Amino acid sequence: MHVRRGFLGWGVFLILAGAVPLLVRSGTISEDQVGRLWSLWPLILIGIGIGLILSRTRFDFVGGLVVAATLGLMAGGLLSSGVDRLSTSACGSDSASVAFPAQDGTLTGETGSVDLALNCGDLTMTAAAGSEWHIEGSDRNGIGPEVEADADSLRIKSQDDDEPWWVLGTRESWRIEVPADERLEVDLELNAGSSTVTLPGARLDTLDLVLNAGSTRIDLTSIAAIGGVDFTLNAGSLNLSLPAVSMTGTIQANAGAVKLCAQPGVALRLETGESIVASYDYAEEGLVQDGSVWSTPGFESAEVKIDLRTRANAGSFTLNPEGGCG
Repeated sequence: MHVRRGFLGWGVFLILAGAVPLLVRSGTISEDQVGRLWSLWPLILIGIGIGLILSRTRFDFVGGLVVAATLGLMAGGLLSSGVDRLSTSACGSDSASVAFPAQDGTLTGETGSVDLALNCGDLTMTAAAGSEWHIEGSDRNGIGPEVEADADSLRIKSQDDDEPWWVLGTRESWRIEVPADERLEVDLELNAGSSTVTLPGARLDTLDLVLNAGSTRIDLTSIAAIGGVDFTLNAGSLNLSLPAVSMTGTIQANAGAVKLCAQPGVALRLETGESIVASYDYAEEGLVQDGSVWSTPGFESAEVKIDLRTRANAGSFTLNPEGGCG
């Protein structure tokens, strides 16, 4: 029997994506074990490296199999437990019960940078009038995150720990307020957890997000201005309420699910990827297809235009879902 290598990777992916939910239902593996599957994502990089090394040999397909198997296990975990359960299991369920001292400061530079890196926890981020920033919350020991700040930048990251972040046992909880009156570049990294970002009146040059095994809700409906977004989801879910101002950007979902909610009167142009294990429902919202691009009729002449590259690898994009993006 001859096996076509072109379909071998997809076969491995689909077999594992279907096998994981069956094993969970039969009790062979527990949901806690499934919650750790997302942490296999570094194997994707290893598989790519193997593929490069063996690219001129008869074993050049091995790297692709490693990538396909990893994505299959991650997708199976999502199907059996959902993203919220997956991130909770991976992060740990112990509560962050000890309040840490609040910290405040100001950003007064021409363009301030805000960098947040949270490992295992929950983030609530909002904006308020003025130039001040504020952080409060709780963690396992009441020490709080590491904060570095000056007039031009604010950097907040989880405490250093001897254990890798994917095996932490206690969640952190951050509540952060950033200044709405200052132009900002915001960079968020969330590893295993959840976040809610609402930025009324904020003026952003850029908003970047890297989400590993977590869920995020971002509400840009009341933002004053935004240049662009760059979001990457690895085994994550994103609910994004789009603004009523023009912007561009990229959203990449690797084994993830994205919900987009657009405001009335805003024209959309959404470019899709070519993965056969990705889904987009843009036609149901009246967008017109031209190759890999879906657009609102009359996009070019619209006053407010949002132009996004939406790419999914083993994921989905849903536009204006029935339940909204809240």
